[in-house]
Amino acid sequence: MSHFHYRQDELFCENIPIQNIADKVGTPFYIYSYAALVDNFRRVEKAFSPFNPLICYSLKANPNLTLCRILSSLRAGADVVSGGELYTALLAGFLPEKIVYAGVGKTQKEIEFALKNNILLFNVESEQELVEIAKAAEKLKRKAPISIRINPDIDPKTHHYITTGKKGNKFGVSFETAERLYHKIAQTRTFEAKGIHMHIGSQITSTETYLKALNKLKDFIRKLQDCKMKPGYLDMGGGFGIAYEEGEKELCLEELARQISLIFPEDMHLILEPGRYIVGNAAALITKTLYRKEEGANKFLIVDAAMNDLVRPALYGACHRIIPIQRLSSKACEKVSIAGPICESADFFLKNVDFPGVVKGELLAILDTGAYGFSMSSNYNSRTRCAEVLVKGDKWWLIREREDYQDLLRGQRVPRESLWGMNISSTLSCNVQFWKMEGTGNDFIVIDNRGELIKERAKIASCLCQRKKGIGADGLILIEEAKDADFTMRIFNPDGSEAEMCGNGARCAVRFAYLKGIAGRECIFQTLSGKILAKLSDDVKVKVKMTSPQDLREVDKLNIDGKIYKGYYVNTGVPHFVLFLPSSESIPIREVGAKIRFHEFFHPQGTNVDFVQIEKDRLLVRTYERGVEDETLSCGTGAVASALISAFVHGLSSPVTVLTKGGEIVVWFKLSEDKFSEVFLEAEANIVYRGNLNGAKYV
Repeated sequence: MSHFHYRQDELFCENIPIQNIADKVGTPFYIYSYAALVDNFRRVEKAFSPFNPLICYSLKANPNLTLCRILSSLRAGADVVSGGELYTALLAGFLPEKIVYAGVGKTQKEIEFALKNNILLFNVESEQELVEIAKAAEKLKRKAPISIRINPDIDPKTHHYITTGKKGNKFGVSFETAERLYHKIAQTRTFEAKGIHMHIGSQITSTETYLKALNKLKDFIRKLQDCKMKPGYLDMGGGFGIAYEEGEKELCLEELARQISLIFPEDMHLILEPGRYIVGNAAALITKTLYRKEEGANKFLIVDAAMNDLVRPALYGACHRIIPIQRLSSKACEKVSIAGPICESADFFLKNVDFPGVVKGELLAILDTGAYGFSMSSNYNSRTRCAEVLVKGDKWWLIREREDYQDLLRGQRVPRESLWGMNISSTLSCNVQFWKMEGTGNDFIVIDNRGELIKERAKIASCLCQRKKGIGADGLILIEEAKDADFTMRIFNPDGSEAEMCGNGARCAVRFAYLKGIAGRECIFQTLSGKILAKLSDDVKVKVKMTSPQDLREVDKLNIDGKIYKGYYVNTGVPHFVLFLPSSESIPIREVGAKIRFHEFFHPQGTNVDFVQIEKDRLLVRTYERGVEDETLSCGTGAVASALISAFVHGLSSPVTVLTKGGEIVVWFKLSEDKFSEVFLEAEANIVYRGNLNGAKYV
């Protein structure tokens, strides 16, 4: 770890004293060296340069977004094993055509996600997985790029938990199964045989292991080529070992590259999947000594890092070098064990080692923790996960904030029914997650309130929806329990009044419920205006079946300040008055809309007002919305009301495209004998951001 070094007995990361960072960030935290990360990648690149390889960084080692972006900027590819890693890789800027996807348990949703993003190839691990990929490819009308992961039955002589290419491991398939699958791929139009893959384990320090596996693969590739099958990529995985302890051997990449050049198949492109080798020695875990403890002959240093922060010693018996931040060369060493605060006997970093005599409050650096450190961390014992810091030269950045106690409760909810004979939900008011969402410019605060953490719904709506003093929104949507539906949508206006229904809000509620696992792609939800059927048309578009319109009638003598307005009234879940104008831009919406909304003709509930301009086969609509008491960028029930009245009066046919200031809405319907049925509203529902209400009033 050349980029972690002492200067005048003080440990630096590059040109920054680690103590300075600890004083600001607190402990424990992971600290990464930018230079070490880049140097390690460049070494892999240089060692294998004769092959011009695709180097796919293995995100499982450490998926921190900043580290991934650094590597993607170096033109690295990515090796992923889950939908979450694929999402991170794409966000980090890895090109889809440089992403390979392994893993024994890919779900249909994850497979579709990868196909839609045109990744380089799937490393397939079973015959049933191949069937699932075929289903997804047929559904999306795409060709799936396939590489079969072969288990070559090679013992890499590493810890048995991290061997992956030995008979009996869950990974890959035998040569016999692989041969059958390649023949199946050749006969299936939805597949393209792109490559062949192996991965024999992790923390491998012997070149001999790779050579044995590669020789087996070479013979198999020759057999495929004899059958006119020519996969273009040979992915030999990663697992390159590094030195964790003094004097320990690491894998010599240059020697490995030299030896495989003698047997590497011609006309194939090499893929490598290093993770540990790139990021392992680029980081240290910084921890503080909390207590010294002596029990007989046993001496302990209790530190504030624990196995939830770094599980490798407890899980694998791994040894990491530990050094003090302030070098204590003058102090005599003593036999100590360095342990964390978790209630497990396995929570040790080192046992009975000679170590300088540090005292309470002093900082220690646990070295070589960049790989499988934070990525395997957890909240065990309800401990918050630590911060991460990046250093480059004489600058440093916080690249992950330390979690707080409220993060421990994120996503949890208490059932409405009391399980203990008493109502305790009011005691859980410290943290409520919300999503800010918008549907064609109509914005909402959406909260999962199935545990009824929010009691005073109207008051909190008035508080949160304020544009200046709150989050700001056209409405608050609460997702609550329903007896005979997937959920109940309750929607409150900024003035605290509860609306019967909102088309734009309904779409946001449906997408929220789907993404939170409350409902599927198709669902039924309860509103004050009745049960509503909805489904996701694609990832962001939602199609909502609206209640059949009621009370449609012409209003031809509405007197506003001596001027007579003629329009049409209809209830599409909420009341709407529709006015047709030569130009919807020429009327003062707020002034006229308010007077119509509060007109005695519509008492006591009032009405929304839609100002409609017909332009060829589409509508331009502006809406004054009650409760908001102003013009909104769009209104879903208003779009439906305008489309239905336009069909009834002016003969427009389904579907009708409605253009609002917030975007495009499509309204579908059937009209027979002056009666409407099968009314649907379709448009996007987008996430703006997520946040938390921390001890908010009325919660």
